[in-house]
Amino acid sequence: MTRFYDTLKTQFGRCPPDCAFCEDACRTVTAERGGGPARISAIHAPSVEFHGTSTCNQCSLPACLDICPARAITRSENDGIVRIDAEKCVGCGLCTLACSYGGIRYSNEVHKSFKCDMCNGDPECVKACPEGVLRFISMENLRSYFVTDDLFTPGVGLCSGCPIETMSRFTGKVLGDRIVIFGTPGCCSRISQGVGLKASARVPCYFALMTNAASTAAGVKRYYQKTGQDIMVVCMVGDGATADVGFAGLSGAAERGENILYICFDNEAYMATGIQKSGTTPFAAWTFTSPVGKNLTGRRGPAKYMPLIMADHGIPYTATATVSHLEDYARKLQKAKQVKDGLAYIHLFSPCYTGWRAAEDSAVELSRVAVETNYFPLWECERGQYRLTYQPKKALPITEFTKLTGRYRHLDEAQIAKFQKMVDGRVAMVESLTRLIPSS
Repeated sequence: MTRFYDTLKTQFGRCPPDCAFCEDACRTVTAERGGGPARISAIHAPSVEFHGTSTCNQCSLPACLDICPARAITRSENDGIVRIDAEKCVGCGLCTLACSYGGIRYSNEVHKSFKCDMCNGDPECVKACPEGVLRFISMENLRSYFVTDDLFTPGVGLCSGCPIETMSRFTGKVLGDRIVIFGTPGCCSRISQGVGLKASARVPCYFALMTNAASTAAGVKRYYQKTGQDIMVVCMVGDGATADVGFAGLSGAAERGENILYICFDNEAYMATGIQKSGTTPFAAWTFTSPVGKNLTGRRGPAKYMPLIMADHGIPYTATATVSHLEDYARKLQKAKQVKDGLAYIHLFSPCYTGWRAAEDSAVELSRVAVETNYFPLWECERGQYRLTYQPKKALPITEFTKLTGRYRHLDEAQIAKFQKMVDGRVAMVESLTRLIPSS
């Protein structure tokens, strides 16, 4: 089962130069607890312009726990915190060797290991940070949205680092187990169709064609309605089957008012079949069918903006969401779940590190920066009323997003300027729609 736990987070490399307030605060706390080194370390490398911190990641599968011969290291199932029992620690130091992240400190004075326990939920380092760079993220609110256990088995056929798995598991926990999932050929089906001859889902799943997921789901929903069964039908489909080959069926279902929830996992290309351009592939992005060369510079025109296209159908609910803003997504799933008189549509931003030529573990960071640059604004349209659900305090330049993936490596200043103008225009359009809401 995928679980979400409380954690500390530092905005990567954004600490002020020479600042060590967090380390000083931690050292004060540890002195009150009986001594030992600080559990967090300030890291300053001016030669590469990096200023950050190092502390325990509270790993879900901690290598330090497995290697400890004294069983002094435990991991709580309630808060996810990995702790060292000083009474049991024999000072062998094996845990410091097992930790790949340098999150465990060893004291030569008392010959024992020490690590961050997040002050049992109230970390002093966060309070001491003068810039607000270090944050404590509590998952208690997020867990309150879960109504069932994980609907999927541990083994799935998705690439490591793909956000589709996390978002699919999260979606199931919020929606509950009285659902039927519809998929199509593509990346999304890797979690719903099973592996080999074994199922991956603990709820019914139907594997439709790329052209008819929405219409098939609508037919099944009508059967449940006729027989008086309150079963939710959920399409979990990629952007190609949504914006291109399956759009007619989706548009028709929306126009007829079919009561289904349609979730588009948008990785901005046909990734499962070889990284071909789709309707949602962004301007200037490289794919194998929008190549980069002497006379070609990626996709020539802008992408279809599917969320707004769907909202313009007049359906009861439309929203955008990302893996970097999970509570925002949970609230939107709850609203979509309450719709009984038409189609609800959620457009999920789903970075593909393979097709985007990005780092394997970059999905959350890509999603966060996409929101902070306004490349992917978070909004909802509830029965004709638009609302931004998150606004950056100060939008980052689009270069902060483009530099994270190799598909934009070819962009020159003129293309960057054009890209920025398109991004600014899109968010301005959404903002103009929110201003149409009458004041309450």
